[in-house]
Amino acid sequence: MADTTATPARTAAPIISLASRRAAPITSSTFTDTTDRDTIALHVQAENALSMALGLLRNPQGTAADLERATARACRAATLLRRACAAQAQRGAA
Repeated sequence: MADTTATPARTAAPIISLASRRAAPITSSTFTDTTDRDTIALHVQAENALSMALGLLRNPQGTAADLERATARACRAATLLRRACAAQAQRGAA
């Protein structure tokens, strides 16, 4: 006859709140104007590039050329996000 006793359940890992992971507290003066048209345009372009990269990667009949195009799109998105961050930091310092 098989042993049917239940094994004790593992205890869950402690929950770490997101607030404890921040390097510095976020205040209202930390953020700059995010409604700037240039910042929004860069953000939209980055999202579109990432969407295109994911679409290429999710294709079950993907080829090596698709992988190269997806990599290029992801790099383009990173560049656009870097430009958006630099533009926002520059406006925040002014």
